[in-house]
Amino acid sequence: MDIWQILMTPFSWILKLFCQVFNSYGIALFLFTLVVKIVLFPLNLKGKKSMIKQNVLNGQIQEIQKRCGNDKERYNQELQKFYAENNVNPLGGCGWTLLPIVFLYPLYAIIRRPLKYMMWLSEEAVTAVAHALGWADFQIGGYNELTLGAMMNAGNLETAKAAVGASAASLFVINFNFFGIDLSQIPQLKFWEGGVTWGSVGLFLLPLISAGLSVVSMIVSQKTNQMNKDQQVKMSPMMFLMGPLISLWIGFAMPAGLCIYWISNSLLGMVQEVICGAMLRKDYEAAQREIAEQQKKAKEAEKERRRKAAEKKAAAIAAGKSGKKQPQSKHKGVDLSASREGLRTYARGRAYDPNRYPVTPYRDPNGPAKPVEEEPKKLTEEEKAILAESNPELMAQAAAAELAAAEQAAAVQEDETAAQPAQDAEEGYEAAYADEETENTEE
Repeated sequence: MDIWQILMTPFSWILKLFCQVFNSYGIALFLFTLVVKIVLFPLNLKGKKSMIKQNVLNGQIQEIQKRCGNDKERYNQELQKFYAENNVNPLGGCGWTLLPIVFLYPLYAIIRRPLKYMMWLSEEAVTAVAHALGWADFQIGGYNELTLGAMMNAGNLETAKAAVGASAASLFVINFNFFGIDLSQIPQLKFWEGGVTWGSVGLFLLPLISAGLSVVSMIVSQKTNQMNKDQQVKMSPMMFLMGPLISLWIGFAMPAGLCIYWISNSLLGMVQEVICGAMLRKDYEAAQREIAEQQKKAKEAEKERRRKAAEKKAAAIAAGKSGKKQPQSKHKGVDLSASREGLRTYARGRAYDPNRYPVTPYRDPNGPAKPVEEEPKKLTEEEKAILAESNPELMAQAAAAELAAAEQAAAVQEDETAAQPAQDAEEGYEAAYADEETENTEE
């Protein structure tokens, strides 16, 4: 007996026991699934508690993300530290959902080779049984052994026992008939080929029923999770379709016995979700209260942040440090001295301005970033409402500063409007003078 067969022994022993007691392969698979659910129930319950705790801590995780910004390395380090301090496993809530799939592979091996894993026969003994039952060209592989198990009925059991000799005591008849459906067969998409019978139609329906129950099971899981009601958690389309697609693939690629396992897993899973929802009701309620408290604290912190920002802005405006350049009157006339170079009076052009492109001082790109202060602008209506409640005196000072700045801007604009005709006349005179100088140079 190899190591793999030893690992298969608990599963095969349970299936063999149920098959012999109830004389039905379908009932045996259902009870096998029930045993798996009972064994995994504590892990399932622990996983749901971990999910509840994860939902409670999501608010603090978002705060870590805001604090780290785009620094992913720092975010991952702080997140791992946060999980360790709070004893949280980020995969603890979803790992249990994959455990039923883990049981599929050993179950698939047992269904595919019942004579090896349920009756513990060697390959030579299996071949001997096939030859004794009239299958001369029998070969180990595929689903041949499953078909051989279906051929070994009560009428030829003694013939099979005589062929294996010492291993005869382990042989027994497996009843693959389940409500007129042969669970040893593989469902076919073209079920009408070879004649339409209840057996072929039933085989075709099993994968569809399995996929449909997978969808219903996920919906029940969403409904029974009370955390989803307040947070409006929605399952992604990919996750929603994964279960049904796996069910269809298993249904039409493998013997129908695995469809019975998948259907049983969905039905018992819905019952399990309802039981867990009732047992964890207090945990859900406590988590919802904690989340509500976190949201309340977050709102208060945001309100306090806005209040401080509004007060800082109002203080800057009131102190006259708005950073906004006050409008100034344009200088009258045009200074042409900067355009002269030697004897060529206008060599650089009449519009030359040496200060048009100011020199930017050098700054080390690897050095510390230069702090940039935001230029406070006018107070918004929201900031005025916050200041009216927290610091009305500061709001009045900022309003007076804004009014004074507006009056100064209006006065400068009025001066520029009055001086514009004189400036235009002076510019026209300078242009005429420049044209006259150009004519004299050419002569």
